[in-house]
Amino acid sequence: MDELSLEWNIENVGSASLVWNFRGEAVKVRTTYVGDGLGSLVQAAIDLRRGSSSAIAFLPAEPGGNCIFFAGAAEGVYVQIVSFCDMESEHKRWSGGVLRWQGSVDTANLILQVRMLTEALLERYDTAELYAGAWQGASFPLEKLEILRDDNP
Repeated sequence: MDELSLEWNIENVGSASLVWNFRGEAVKVRTTYVGDGLGSLVQAAIDLRRGSSSAIAFLPAEPGGNCIFFAGAAEGVYVQIVSFCDMESEHKRWSGGVLRWQGSVDTANLILQVRMLTEALLERYDTAELYAGAWQGASFPLEKLEILRDDNP
């Protein structure tokens, strides 16, 4: 196993961070309620689980954001976490990206870690509605979690 673990910490109403821990190196990726960062991460895991060789998760952070790029997926997947200063304007979007982390991880473990992170959030908040209250009304990706659970034996 490649020692990957993920945490999702809601820090304030409408603000959270994804902590990507890999072999003792932690990268904290901030995101806000203006988008569905958690849902995007779960969808990327679903896509990889269903055989896609690439996926992107977008975690917005007003006006910037973070993208997690997954490429070349098979048994392993190459991952890049990139922060962008401005993801709102059309003329600056995708410019000035800063690479925060890159490396290869085990694809099956990545999918498992995303599922476990999402399940832990649902357990912590008890219901999707309580999560939505902590997340400025944004919904919990319950349907996507169910798909990810169904796709994992």
